[in-house]
Amino acid sequence: MGKPPDGEVSALRETGASQPGSRYAVLDALRFVLALWVAIGHYVAFPLFAGVDTATSFGRFITHAWQTVVFGTPAVIVFFVISGFCIHLPFRGCRELAVGRYYLRRYTRILIPVAGALCVYRLSGEKLRFWGEHSILWESPLWSLACEEIYYAAYPLLRLIRNRVGWKVVFPVVFVAGALAAATHVHSLTWHAFGPFGTAIILLPVWLLGCLLAEQSDTLPTLDSSTRIWMWRFSIWLASWVAEMLHFKAKVPYTQTMVWFGVLAYFWVKNELAYSKHSSPNRYLVAAGAWSYSLYLVHAQGMQVYWRLPIPNLGYFFTWFGVVFCGLGSAYIFYILIERPSHELARKIRLVKKSAAAKKELLAVGPDAPVSA
Repeated sequence: MGKPPDGEVSALRETGASQPGSRYAVLDALRFVLALWVAIGHYVAFPLFAGVDTATSFGRFITHAWQTVVFGTPAVIVFFVISGFCIHLPFRGCRELAVGRYYLRRYTRILIPVAGALCVYRLSGEKLRFWGEHSILWESPLWSLACEEIYYAAYPLLRLIRNRVGWKVVFPVVFVAGALAAATHVHSLTWHAFGPFGTAIILLPVWLLGCLLAEQSDTLPTLDSSTRIWMWRFSIWLASWVAEMLHFKAKVPYTQTMVWFGVLAYFWVKNELAYSKHSSPNRYLVAAGAWSYSLYLVHAQGMQVYWRLPIPNLGYFFTWFGVVFCGLGSAYIFYILIERPSHELARKIRLVKKSAAAKKELLAVGPDAPVSA
């Protein structure tokens, strides 16, 4: 990722201020944190209380309570907010959308890594069933990608409708449609019963909230309170935990609660963007965000690598770190071999024709300044 010249453009990008082609570094950091949260949720929380005597009621309580700290599904919902933001950001208002190039770029960027992930799944011993109860679309991270592809396909039409009638008409319609779709299988514990299109309809309001946030990003006031942003971070975790308890203890499935969690996620991401104007995100998390998609796709298969290595039992802590690092390392290799080349190929497909003004702006800020969402 190229670095623009010093001066106003550089300052805008460091603070996260929006301009055509600008990049919000905080979203990269969030992507990595969310992908890691999903990965840990699919494995096990850090074994802080490993070895505690579970024969006692207190021991059972504390070990079971600790394992509820990480719940991956809400993190995927936040991904939908970020996805809607990134897709809509370059096309706010009346900016030109070349539909053919848009589709070609999106599917190049997303589907090549998916194809690579399917190869990894098969090599790891999984049977690739695409339909039925044990479809790979539902028993892998690909369930959310199925929804994403539907949103990408519908985006030009959704954008046209939004520009014609406005959000005040769009949001009531999509929220009602989502609620009606969710009501068709009120007691379903997974998205299986709804199928890709039903699930996409239920979660469409969350994705569109990301689009709304993209339109608001130019005028977000700076948030300079670290106390407030940490309160938001704690609140989003607490909401995630509540959704988990509702799902597993109160028999209120996450299929009925995630859209409302998505509303809270919209406000959280909004505050993270505002805070990034005051304080730059951790640069290591930002860098890791480049391969968060790979981590999301192949973390489970990467973690399995650890158990195939001739490593003796090193205890709870070392084993946990070993498994997680295998997942991270495998994801990074996947990124280098599969995802990054697909991203570079997609970037060669220009979304819009360069106007004379755009060419002049590009010369002013340097060829590496525009970064696709």
